[in-house]
Amino acid sequence: MTELDRVLARKFFKTGGDSAAKEMTELTGIGNINPRALICDFVFDPCGYSMNGVDGDRYSTIHVTPEDGFSYASFEYVGSVYDDQDDIVETLKKAVQVFKPATVSVSTTSHRREVWTRVAHAMEPLGLKCRSFAMDEFPTAGTVVFQTFTAARRK
Repeated sequence: MTELDRVLARKFFKTGGDSAAKEMTELTGIGNINPRALICDFVFDPCGYSMNGVDGDRYSTIHVTPEDGFSYASFEYVGSVYDDQDDIVETLKKAVQVFKPATVSVSTTSHRREVWTRVAHAMEPLGLKCRSFAMDEFPTAGTVVFQTFTAARRK
């Protein structure tokens, strides 16, 4: 995710002491992406953020570079074998809502091809439109889809 919301990006500049990472996790809404996750978070000086979260057999990681002109956030999520596509798409949607980026690139791997349409439908209410799409099927690994979404230009 690039061109993060500027107001949100300012929250990733270190202002506190030892509890700064936990405060950022809660203040930014990252803690709500998967509220059940056990999170190990870290704040860089003077700015930046990183976290790893574990919830049973689910894993997530986030890295944030908040500086104006090249702000960036990455979100990686490995869902449970028991999650359905809606669970995974909802988690992705929560992450995008936290950062409010102008551009989002999404890569999914699934044994069900229609996951990419669910991702596209989830991004539409957030003001993001699919601008590019690539798909490849692998017989034993499933279907890999890469999509790029962009928002209307910010004024």
